Amino acid sequence: MFGIKDVFTTINAMGGVIAICLCVDGRPFAAGVAMLLGYLCGDTVDGWIARKLGTSNQFGAEYDTIADHLSHCIAPGAIVYTVYRQADLGMVDWQQQVLAIALGGSIMVTASIRHARNIVRPIEVKGIWVGLPRTVLGFICVAYADAKLFHEYLGGLWFGVGLIPLACVAALTYWPFPSHRMARGHFGHVKFFIALTFATLIASLVWRPEYIFDVLFFWMLGYSATAWLSMTKDERVAYHAKVKAALAQPTA
Repeated sequence: MFGIKDVFTTINAMGGVIAICLCVDGRPFAAGVAMLLGYLCGDTVDGWIARKLGTSNQFGAEYDTIADHLSHCIAPGAIVYTVYRQADLGMVDWQQQVLAIALGGSIMVTASIRHARNIVRPIEVKGIWVGLPRTVLGFICVAYADAKLFHEYLGGLWFGVGLIPLACVAALTYWPFPSHRMARGHFGHVKFFIALTFATLIASLVWRPEYIFDVLFFWMLGYSATAWLSMTKDERVAYHAKVKAALAQPTA
C-alpha cells in the first residue's frame, strides 16, 4: 500500500510532529516554519505524484487526510497555545492559560467537528471546499500568531482573540471555497495569484524568514475573503442548490 507518494505525505506529517515538539521546547516561530516546510515539501506534491505515477489508492487518500489533520489542525493549535501562553498580555497567569487553551483548542476541536460532519453528511462538489478549508484555518491562525508586522497595526495578539474564533466559525459554515482542482480551469488572474502566493512565500522563507508569517497571513486572509469571486454566478447558484439538497437529506 505504501508508495512513493506516501513518502511525501510523511514529510507533511513530520512537519506537524516537529512543530509540536518545538512547541514543547517553547519555540512557536520555529514550529510554524516546520509546519510550513512540511506543507511545501510534502502536501503540495504527494497528490501530483500519485496522479503522475498512477498510484492513487484509498490508503493514500486516508493517510493524506490524517496527515493534514495532524499538521494543519493539531500542530497549529499547539502553536497558537504556545504563543498565547508565553506572551505578555497583562493577565493573571491562570486566566492567560485558559485563554491560550481556548484559542489553541478551538482550532483542533473545530477541525475535528468539520471532519466528522463531512463524513456523516458529505457534500461533494468538484473543486469546491464546503466551509473554510482546515489547512487555511490552521495557516491563518498560525500566521497571525507568529506574524511581526501585522501585530504593529492590528492591536497585537488581542486581534487574534477575535480572529481565531471567527476563522473557526467560517470552517463550520457551508460557504464555498474553491480549491486548486475546480471542474474547469481557473481564470488567468486566479492562476497568477496562486503562483504569486507560492513565489512570495518561498522568497520570504529564503531571504527574509522573519516576515514569512506576515506574507502567509496576507495571502490566507485574502483567500478567505475573496475566494468566492473566482466562481461564476451560475457556479455559486449550482453549489448552493446542491448544499440545500444535501442538508434536506436525513443523516444516519
